[in-house]
Amino acid sequence: MSDTAHYRFQSDQAKRLARQVTDATVRAKLLEMAEEYGRYADLIEARSAERTAAEAAAH
Repeated sequence: MSDTAHYRFQSDQAKRLARQVTDATVRAKLLEMAEEYGRYADLIEARSAERTAAEAAAH
């Protein structure tokens, strides 16, 4: 599993758990974690795209 896929999976898991809990504080924290995992995945994808573009420009 790629890093991006891992973080997307973790984000989905946190969202799923957030839908199941009744404690508002726990739900909010899980949703916060889901957003953070999503940002990590986005960052990894952006860096990968930058690296690919730089490699293409070098050739």
